[in-house]
Amino acid sequence: MARIAARGSDGARANDASAAYLTGAESGRPFKYVPGFAYILVLYVAGKLMFPDPRATLVQWGEYHLSWVEVLMVGATMMAMAEQLRVSHPGIDNTIEAILMAAMAVVQVLLFALGAAGVRNLDIFNNTEFLMLTVISATQAIVAIMINARTLRRTIGVGDSS
Repeated sequence: MARIAARGSDGARANDASAAYLTGAESGRPFKYVPGFAYILVLYVAGKLMFPDPRATLVQWGEYHLSWVEVLMVGATMMAMAEQLRVSHPGIDNTIEAILMAAMAVVQVLLFALGAAGVRNLDIFNNTEFLMLTVISATQAIVAIMINARTLRRTIGVGDSS
């Protein structure tokens, strides 16, 4: 079995170069650790306050009628996919980002549970729209943790003799 030395391998040098590039590019962002679903939660609350009927037509384009909820769901799905990209860089430890995504999902589950329990002023979270956002958020958080763990495992496994 061929053994690859981590210090002399071209792959290790390429990995170090790409990790330095990606780390340097991301370190300057002030909101690096803010989960994307925090923005979706803000949009949801703003939409609940602005639109009395969430299923009323917001945009009409030919035969297509889009409501605020449909636009929000598409935005949430796109945000979930973008969040997956945040943790998918091999060789970069994005565990903090993945844990914060899971924490955001826990906050959403808590808000839904408190809204369903009838806590005053949290009844805006007791509906199907917020339940769907919570399911999307929880699913993307679980997948983000798995992607991060697998990319780290692959990086750590380089150079192993086992």
